[in-house]
Amino acid sequence: MEAANDNATAETQPGVVVIPRSVEFVDARKLRCNSALTSRTESTVSCSSSASSSSDGAESSTDSIDAYFEEAYIQKVNERAKKENENLNLNLGLPVDLTELTRRDVNTAELSVVKRAIRVPVRIMLHILHRFLSLVENPLFKFWSRRVPLKFRQQLTFVAWTIYLPIHKALIGRRSGLHPSVSLEYHALTSMMWWGRLFPITIKRIRMALSQLHVCHPCWAYKDLIKPASTDNKHLTKRSNGEKHGISGHVIEVYHQMQTKRTPTGFRESVRNGKHDEMIVTGHYIQQSTHPSEKCILWIYGGAFLAGDSTGNLGIAEKVGLMCGGRDCFIPNYRLVPEAHLDDALFDVTLAYEYLLYERGIRPENVTLLGVSSGGGLVTLLMQALVEARQKYESYVELPAGGVLIGPFVDYCTPKGSMDAYIKHDLIVNQSVFDEGIPYLEVVLGCHKNRVEASPIYRSFIGLPPLCICVSEHEVVYDQAMILAQRAKNQGVDVTVGTWKYMCHIFPFFAPFVPEGREGLEFICGWLKEH
Repeated sequence: MEAANDNATAETQPGVVVIPRSVEFVDARKLRCNSALTSRTESTVSCSSSASSSSDGAESSTDSIDAYFEEAYIQKVNERAKKENENLNLNLGLPVDLTELTRRDVNTAELSVVKRAIRVPVRIMLHILHRFLSLVENPLFKFWSRRVPLKFRQQLTFVAWTIYLPIHKALIGRRSGLHPSVSLEYHALTSMMWWGRLFPITIKRIRMALSQLHVCHPCWAYKDLIKPASTDNKHLTKRSNGEKHGISGHVIEVYHQMQTKRTPTGFRESVRNGKHDEMIVTGHYIQQSTHPSEKCILWIYGGAFLAGDSTGNLGIAEKVGLMCGGRDCFIPNYRLVPEAHLDDALFDVTLAYEYLLYERGIRPENVTLLGVSSGGGLVTLLMQALVEARQKYESYVELPAGGVLIGPFVDYCTPKGSMDAYIKHDLIVNQSVFDEGIPYLEVVLGCHKNRVEASPIYRSFIGLPPLCICVSEHEVVYDQAMILAQRAKNQGVDVTVGTWKYMCHIFPFFAPFVPEGREGLEFICGWLKEH
């Protein structure tokens, strides 16, 4: 594993070294080799303004926001992403791109006669299937989520995976993933999830899927990553209520009326307090041991601002807390688009942070923020709002210990580079999800100027606490994650970046199934324990 530093040479030692005012780029795939850290030269450490740490990216000598919207720059990052796609094993290694038969935006004049003939009946069949699912998905989902016990759903999921994996290894092996070097498990995951891009995706379906994340993270999964708790913080002595939520800790369902909000937030207008019903904090607080832990993780889930909830994230949030020595986790709910505005989501997340400080009495230096995808954007916006309040007001809220960003979605302008090209192979943000989610950015935020202002990637990073970014070099948000890292580094923030090759968006969530996901969680928790 390699660590990079602009100003100093890091000592050779295992683990991750964070050096003030530097970006440390970690090739996290080498974690399994447990290699020693070595320093890089200054020319190697500089990541490009195209968000690529590779040498073919644009130079990052300027921090001008306008430079990111120049035609020459956009053309360069688009070409880089398309060139990278040419080197990948796309479409499961099949000789034909099946999306050409299903998508509307395909230029049929460029298709062969056979493809044009097949395309019509395929699209008719998918339309019929879409209509049928629209009729039956609500009752089916209610039955699955409310009538089928969670424990049975979890066991069924892992039994199915146990049966499927050896069959895939024997019949397909390493022929379906983006690159032969990824694990056999990830090849199998690719073969299973790739097909979602062929079917129409709706907000309802995204919300249904994300509400079931805890099915993949039962309390008995990947226990080997969790070290025993310290003797001064004993395990729960009484039977907890976590079993019905699929976890081993105690779950406190939070519903708390806040009297005031101390930190102004908002893009339409900067506001402190809201209406009476807006000042209510809801969510789930996971208590790992007999007594509340001294340190706490504020977990902000993702879902492109369209979906996600605290219940679905209980399993993986508990695992991260346990891997960090038994930290409690608070997962607040926040309002979603299109029913609400991005301002409302930031308002709710900020209120949740203040709830931990002023209602639960946790010191700010003992709180670490963790954001997943769009949750990473909210975490960054929250920290930027806290810094702005410190500069403008005598009374302000202290900053947290740091922030972890897993595949951060932080650029809400017109997609370019990896955000535009990598939907061809990303297993999470595929073409169908992209078509459903991206238009809402313009609907909710409006013109380009508003979208730039709302994007945390283009706001000031001066004064922010340390950041940890976990991202794949081949996921849709890779470019913007690297721009965020470079801009934060240029403005004096301690940044640690762990990168994996050939993985999809938020790949650590697949820790129960693929070794790369486990490595991602170990990387994140290693940083959390140091901060």
